Amino acid sequence: MFCPVCNGMQPLNAACSNCGQAMEDWGRMTDWIGPYAPYVPLETEMTSWNQSADNKNCMHIVYCSSCERTVEAAVTEVEMDSLNSV
Repeated sequence: MFCPVCNGMQPLNAACSNCGQAMEDWGRMTDWIGPYAPYVPLETEMTSWNQSADNKNCMHIVYCSSCERTVEAAVTEVEMDSLNSV
């Protein structure tokens, strides 16, 4: 499983629920929570953050420059097998 947004395959299109403006993707939530651990496998980080390995979402932080709001956005991860059918 991988995140199509993190891998540059699609943009994260999110509209602010307050004003409707397009929000800016600030990256994965795991990149914002510490401590920095470059040698910890991503699966370990994601499992500890989501509290469940069954959660197939990559959590991103998005920002509205109009409202100055920051919220979480879930991006559905895709299977590697789905790329072979394209």
